[in-house]
Amino acid sequence: MFDQNQFHPEKSCFDFATFLARRLYKTHLDVRYGGEADNQLLDIYYKEEEYGTPILVFIHGGYWQELDRSSAGPIVHTFVQLNYRVLLVDYDLCPKVTLQQLTQQISNFYKWLQRYARDTRATKISICGHSAGAHLALQMFDNAFAQPQNRLDLIDHVFLISGLYDLRQLWFLNSCNPNNNLCLDDDRAAQLSPFCCAYSEELLEKYREQNIHLHLIVAENDSNAFKEQSQRYAHKLIKLNMNVNYRVFKAYDHFDIIEECSNMSSAISCYMQNAIKI
Repeated sequence: MFDQNQFHPEKSCFDFATFLARRLYKTHLDVRYGGEADNQLLDIYYKEEEYGTPILVFIHGGYWQELDRSSAGPIVHTFVQLNYRVLLVDYDLCPKVTLQQLTQQISNFYKWLQRYARDTRATKISICGHSAGAHLALQMFDNAFAQPQNRLDLIDHVFLISGLYDLRQLWFLNSCNPNNNLCLDDDRAAQLSPFCCAYSEELLEKYREQNIHLHLIVAENDSNAFKEQSQRYAHKLIKLNMNVNYRVFKAYDHFDIIEECSNMSSAISCYMQNAIKI
């Protein structure tokens, strides 16, 4: 079963990590990537140089209904120390928007990212999404990105941590979707599920040529439902001839696997550092 308690963390340590990152590093805050007078905003953190450096994108979780980029601070420190720019992405939460509208916001972000990376001479891009953020990160498979003007050709690694990939298993659960805040039914749940998507072969071929590495990661103490979804989605991607690593990290739970990203010597942090150096 999906555990409701996994989506109500004690935020203080996450908020403090963000506060500390804003004190330690250079920033551009409240950068708009789309929309008007809404939450299509992001923060950029970097050490010395913004131009000509690699990018790490982080998309937070919270069941599409909670949290914001202030809870994403733990991911910043390690990657800024590796001379990455870290982009913490926000979006409007359900039920202010439907989940379908929310996914369109992330598509807007990716189109903005393509232009930003080009204009600032980024060397490469890594994407990381946690929980619902992993689901949103997979908007990179939207068919629009097969078009040359939108092509995400600098992405090399995608870290999908404790993600949700088959909404058909959860949309009707009040613990996950109270009052149908996500505005789903059977058909929409399937339509918005990465596990159910029929991906563009043209886009898949471009990503294969880029040799994108997709990392499907779960915590040992995630619920069985999370682990099962990650494993099934990894198998789907393998059948599509994508470069996939599936990994279960011992001793972590749904939240400390992200919290520990701030520790450069932790298991999850070392794994990500080693991956991006491939």
